[in-house]
Amino acid sequence: MELVCPAGNLPALKRAVDEGADAVYFGFPNATNARQFAGLNFSNRRARDGIAYARARGKRVFCAINTYPPPDGWAQWASALGSVASWGWRWACIRRAPTPSA
Repeated sequence: MELVCPAGNLPALKRAVDEGADAVYFGFPNATNARQFAGLNFSNRRARDGIAYARARGKRVFCAINTYPPPDGWAQWASALGSVASWGWRWACIRRAPTPSA
C-alpha cells in the first residue's frame, strides 16, 4: 500500500514528502484542473521545484489534468501536457469524453 497525498501548493508538497508520503499529486491553476481554488495549484516553475524536491527524496509525483477540454479550448490542455512532457514524463492517462447516447 502507498500513501499518495494531494499537494495544493509547494509548502504542502514538501510537508507531505517530509511526513512520509510515497507520492504526491498536483494540478495547474487553470481549467485543466477540477479543483481551482485561490492559493492552490502550481505554476510551471513551482511544479518543477516541487518535482525536484520530491524526486530528490525518492518520491513519485503525479499531475492531475482531470477535466474535459471544450472543443474550442484544446490549446490549454495541450500546453499542460506539453509542460508535463518537457519535465521528462513519458506517459499520461487521458479519459475520452463521454459521447451522448443515440
